[in-house]
Amino acid sequence: MNILIADDDPMQRELLQGFLQRQGHRVLCAADGAEAVAIVRAEPVHLVLLDQRMPKLSGDLALAEMKALNPLIRAFMITGYGAVDTAVSVMKLGADEFLEKPLDLPSLLEKIQRVEVVLAVDEEVAAVEDALEENPGLPLRLIGKSPAMLELLSVVHRVSSSPWNVLIGGETGTGKELIARLIHLLGTRRDAPFIEVNCAAIPENLFESELFGHEKGAFTGAAKQRRGRFELAHGGTLFLDEVGELPLILQSKLLRALQEGRFTRVGGESDLTADVRIITASNRDLRIMVEDGRFREDLFFRLNVLEIDLPPLRQRREDIPALIEHFVARYADRPVRLSHEALDVLVKYAYPGNVRELEHIVQRTLTLTRGGLIKPADLPPEVRRAEMIDHGLLQERIEAVEREMLVSALERTAWIQTRAAEILGISERVLRYKMGKYGIRRREV
Repeated sequence: MNILIADDDPMQRELLQGFLQRQGHRVLCAADGAEAVAIVRAEPVHLVLLDQRMPKLSGDLALAEMKALNPLIRAFMITGYGAVDTAVSVMKLGADEFLEKPLDLPSLLEKIQRVEVVLAVDEEVAAVEDALEENPGLPLRLIGKSPAMLELLSVVHRVSSSPWNVLIGGETGTGKELIARLIHLLGTRRDAPFIEVNCAAIPENLFESELFGHEKGAFTGAAKQRRGRFELAHGGTLFLDEVGELPLILQSKLLRALQEGRFTRVGGESDLTADVRIITASNRDLRIMVEDGRFREDLFFRLNVLEIDLPPLRQRREDIPALIEHFVARYADRPVRLSHEALDVLVKYAYPGNVRELEHIVQRTLTLTRGGLIKPADLPPEVRRAEMIDHGLLQERIEAVEREMLVSALERTAWIQTRAAEILGISERVLRYKMGKYGIRRREV
């Protein structure tokens, strides 16, 4: 990393320069603010250690000019005159850290290492974005700049350049197929086929034929020879979605193909080979399935050379506004905008179905909203109800759950109060009291 030290104290410059060079960094030095700005103008600088009080140009003014030249430059402001007001002001200018003299070198090194990680992530994310611009082959653009999303893209960039098998974990709707396609697109096999198999959608008796193919006459209905997904993916990537749904007997056959690199068509006699990279995905915890004896341990380790866990949408709420904007632009057939209150409700919702659920919520809302402004009342009932329960006081939450249980029991019994009371384990008198308390009337439903 290129680090610039700007300090009018030659001893301080010499101390820091020697320390950082021993850590493997390229170090540039400036004796005042004006010289520091000139170096930033002429040289690629990743991080500047900037003394606040310097001749010709103060650290504050120098930092402002450096940010104007390169908004991405990182800066640590150093001063011997530390104060809260000073720290706040330099942070507003864009400094990443505020350090006081004398410097704690181990602490400084730790902060620099954190900056290195951030810069590496930024470079990897930029490489992913460049690849997407050059190859618009994904059905959905990657939306989001949250830390969780940036870290995910950084991992994807590193994984894609390797030849090893990848296991993608994550809840339903988090975009496992999208990430699998992205790994293929960024890797060395990008020009070869990407073949997908949904393990949960293929009947058990047809799966072996689907994966390995079959010969003519191998079974009833096999009117001609058929190549399987392994052959079709030769040279490219085979993506096995929902691999946790594979029955044990098929797991053993998949394991053989992975271990030996050979397979046989159903009804065939000779072994075939195919050069494929395997990417698998599951919304189930395969480790627990291994412990329970429902998934082969040897197959798990064969598939799980590299592992990626996709964060649920509730862990990257910063991305929700951008995702909503994307879906509105994609599906709206007229000018539509969200009120601040509606956006607030959507950002706070937990999204058990993740990005896929958000997409469906936007589709439903756009279809059913009459005007051009989406208000909280226009959102689906489950979103509004979750928002009400989530932000009420404890007693309000209890009452909301109780009311819903009462209505559910009454609906199940066609509003026959005697039977509803039996289901709830309360007397009919208590049921009538609670119906009056919550204003429950049949006409509401």
